[in-house]
Amino acid sequence: MDDLKENLIPNLHFAENDEEELAEEIGLPARPTIPSLLQRNSQINLLEKMDHSGEQNKLNELRNRKGTVRINQPKVTRQDKARPPDDEQEPFGESLMLLEFGENAPVEAIQWIMDKIRGRRVDGGMELMVRKEPLSKDSKTIIFHLSATHMKLLEIADDMGFMKRTKSGIIRNFNVACLDEFFYDESMALEDILTPADRQIIVKHALETIKAADDEHRIPGTKIILYHGQSIIQAAQSAELITNLYSLHDKRTLKELRHRWIKPTRVQPIDEIRDYFGESVGMYFSFLGFYTYALVVPTVFGFLQLGLSEETETVPFFCVFYVVWMKVFLELWKRKSSSHAYRWGTITMTNLDEPRPGYYGKLARDPITGKWTPQYPKWKTYVQMYCVTAPIIMLCMGIAAFVTIFQFYVEAYLAELFGPDAYILYLPSVVNAIYIAVSTLAYDRLATYLTDKENHRTQSQYERHRVNKLIVLEFVNNFLCLFYIAFILQDMKMLKTQLMMQLIVLQFLQNVFENLYPYLKKKVGLKIVRLFVKSNYEKLKLAHESYDEMGLRSLDEDDPRVVQNRKEAILEEYNTYDDYLELYIQFGYVVLFSSVAPLTAFWAILNNVIEIRLDAYKLCSFFKRPFARRTKNIGAWQLAFETLAVISILTNCGILYLSPHMRELGAGLTREAYTLTFLIIEHVLLGLTWFIYKAIPDTPHWVRVALAKAEHESRQALKREE
Repeated sequence: MDDLKENLIPNLHFAENDEEELAEEIGLPARPTIPSLLQRNSQINLLEKMDHSGEQNKLNELRNRKGTVRINQPKVTRQDKARPPDDEQEPFGESLMLLEFGENAPVEAIQWIMDKIRGRRVDGGMELMVRKEPLSKDSKTIIFHLSATHMKLLEIADDMGFMKRTKSGIIRNFNVACLDEFFYDESMALEDILTPADRQIIVKHALETIKAADDEHRIPGTKIILYHGQSIIQAAQSAELITNLYSLHDKRTLKELRHRWIKPTRVQPIDEIRDYFGESVGMYFSFLGFYTYALVVPTVFGFLQLGLSEETETVPFFCVFYVVWMKVFLELWKRKSSSHAYRWGTITMTNLDEPRPGYYGKLARDPITGKWTPQYPKWKTYVQMYCVTAPIIMLCMGIAAFVTIFQFYVEAYLAELFGPDAYILYLPSVVNAIYIAVSTLAYDRLATYLTDKENHRTQSQYERHRVNKLIVLEFVNNFLCLFYIAFILQDMKMLKTQLMMQLIVLQFLQNVFENLYPYLKKKVGLKIVRLFVKSNYEKLKLAHESYDEMGLRSLDEDDPRVVQNRKEAILEEYNTYDDYLELYIQFGYVVLFSSVAPLTAFWAILNNVIEIRLDAYKLCSFFKRPFARRTKNIGAWQLAFETLAVISILTNCGILYLSPHMRELGAGLTREAYTLTFLIIEHVLLGLTWFIYKAIPDTPHWVRVALAKAEHESRQALKREE
């Protein structure tokens, strides 16, 4: 509980009364605190007057002065003046992104895309640095390493609207023209302003913002059609011209992080996790840790319930307790995620209405912007959702129902053969738990396939519909059996046994699979690739010669990144979907029926304590470096957990309604009066959750004050400018 309190205590304090009054008057700003257009235009005009030598001198000065950095005048440039595409004077730094083309990718297309990546921004390029990976006898495809100067990364960060901490302690939009304001620590260097995850996000954004010009209608040498303003890299990915886009691990940083993270006696270094893996992964592990700490309370009460009685007279109290606990937990998590989002600079971010990479449709003029964009009829999406997806989901639910009912027929048959106390009666429950674990993997792929077919326009729509399918499928798959026992058979002893069996077996199988499979893939994957994948050395050798003529240099053959890439390219890709889904299922076991099985929270917390360290080890050892993704909360999963919380009120009230102790207390009431009483109790509990929702603000007071202060400073800057 002390850890929970610590996470809610503000890291920034504003003691002045006028600032507190200002916060109360302004409240939470409804829009991002960005510099005014006039201020930004004047900064850009100033930057464009500077030459490249000025930027280089300033960069060298900042690099040499690691201790104290003071910049009185912004002597940086946008680098939109003429210069070689790949500056000979600039050393090729860290490989921030790797680009792998397909085996049959035309040389002409690769050259054109490389020119775009290296080209000047005024010509539609992004001025990134490129090196091709040297060929070996085992080479199958052509791979390029991408990098950028620190100043180039900072410029793009400015364009993207990154929010960074300033000397005054507030978080505001990064401005490369006011670089000195963002050196909040005397020991900071230029490289420290952006985190490793920031640099990865920036380069990926830079690639995706290379757009097709008005006169560019297709990628040369291919049949890939482009429309004005389309992302060329995303178009190449959709057509599988570019087969892979990924990043290498920073071994030194990763080693330091792993050393701190996997030790069970240490608190998770959430900020360091976010710095390296990005906000999405950082937010997941923070949620996992917060949820695990919150489970301490129901674990203590569970042992208390177990010690008080083996019967069901304590069920009424614990039904109410779980309703209050889960709502308080979810509301406190909103506050914690808001604190993270503020410190990480994502609290004011919004989802842009940009088409996702996999979106397709006929080219037509956008009615708002007038640009040519892919347009897909909305009615086709609805037809796919209601005429294809819905029947398939219903079929899966029917199969799950059949397996559930069949299990009880088998148990009844075995009871007749071997007696009611035979251990073999546990066999159907174990088999059902294994079936649930296996079908979970199948449902994940099914949900992805169906959502792809629906062709949602934006990434946020796509993720929301995918999560909704997973919620429905997994809810039926995992909990239908428990509902059948609780409300059809009304056997609380069997419910307790089945719940514990499913929870323990499912968690065991998930931990084994999610750790064993990546381990085996890392250990034997490279050997399998060498045995069964044919080399294209001779074909690629000719292509490499043409790239040399373009001025594309290669990494040294003994460059450690070459060997590192061959090892990491075959690793499993990580995403947080599977881990969130696992927590969603576990949370359902804890809150839906745990009032009759008090040790579910204990088994959940035991699993989570182990899983935090196992997940840390596997993520640092057996997975590719995931793409960092900026987020301000856990997205659609917050609604999924809140939906379970509401359903748990119904299930716990139902268990309370069926408990023998409550039936004895209501023996003098008619059936209708008894039922009405529980309907009233149910609505009272729903009202209690609404009261908790209103009583606990989603955003801590110190965050609202900090945002108000940033807004105030932005307004004052605008007044001074005017």
